[in-house]
Amino acid sequence: MKKAKQQYKIAVVANMSAGKSTFINALFGNSVLPSYSHATTDCPIYIYSDDNPHNDMAIVEFMDARTPMQLSKAQVKDELKDFAKKDTDDLDEKYKLVYRIHLYWDFHVLKNSEKYDINFVVIDTPGPNNTDEHAFKHNDITKNIILNEAHMVLYLFDYGQIDANLESSKNNLWGLIKQRKEKEPNFEVFFVINKIDKAFEDNKKIEEIKNLSSKEEYFKNIKKYWFFHEKKAIEKIKKSAVKYGFKVEKVFTVSSKFIEYYRDKENLNFEYLDDLNGCINFFKNTFGELFWNSEFEDYIGYEAIENELIKHINDRSKS
Repeated sequence: MKKAKQQYKIAVVANMSAGKSTFINALFGNSVLPSYSHATTDCPIYIYSDDNPHNDMAIVEFMDARTPMQLSKAQVKDELKDFAKKDTDDLDEKYKLVYRIHLYWDFHVLKNSEKYDINFVVIDTPGPNNTDEHAFKHNDITKNIILNEAHMVLYLFDYGQIDANLESSKNNLWGLIKQRKEKEPNFEVFFVINKIDKAFEDNKKIEEIKNLSSKEEYFKNIKKYWFFHEKKAIEKIKKSAVKYGFKVEKVFTVSSKFIEYYRDKENLNFEYLDDLNGCINFFKNTFGELFWNSEFEDYIGYEAIENELIKHINDRSKS
């Protein structure tokens, strides 16, 4: 008789609008989760990845007496965003009072494998720093997942909001992860800076760059000061992590938006395609036709974190 595999739960946590859902979409190589510029995830979404497209479906559990609802592949694409929204978002009654969602999907990149003795489950959690009437609900859900349920955490930061998210308190994300780490010293945390492409604008403001009129000199100095503010952001996270008792060898940097665009470039609308092409041209001007692609892929960061996650899951399946 085949032994049932143990679940290994990976919680993706972040403060509101750090791009969690976009990050998870990018990680799996498939834009299934709803993602907007405002808080969208009002309930936890448990994501189960395999290589069987016939299993694509979702199960929605409710807080009231309704029986769980199964969504087909087509319904997931059309309605998942509504089940995940806040109840106050002018929704039909059927989308309200959702407790949690289980999503089963054939993702293109990160997926479970027969060679693993465990099946990983990725949990998209509500942002706990929401300030409306849903704040306590979000905080309690995410707190319970971090302290009692997850086997590891991917802690996601918005590059543009790092300074506002460096301090620890008992019930913020730093504090909750710190509590779990004190209880379980081997509890694993990956620190990830999302929206790293925002650093482009900071780097362009460097004195040696901003006043240049020559295109050649401009991109020469862009290359000279490459990753300047990105490194500063990484050091801020490392400093806080060490302060709160974490041993941090690496802070991952990603641009989830451009990972999504790059992987789905054949299906992009004009607005997104222009955005992607503008970024690619920036890399071509900086590194030349021969090297821009490898530099671009390295910068948006998907290979580094995916490889490290796969290695970690593989190691855990052997232990």
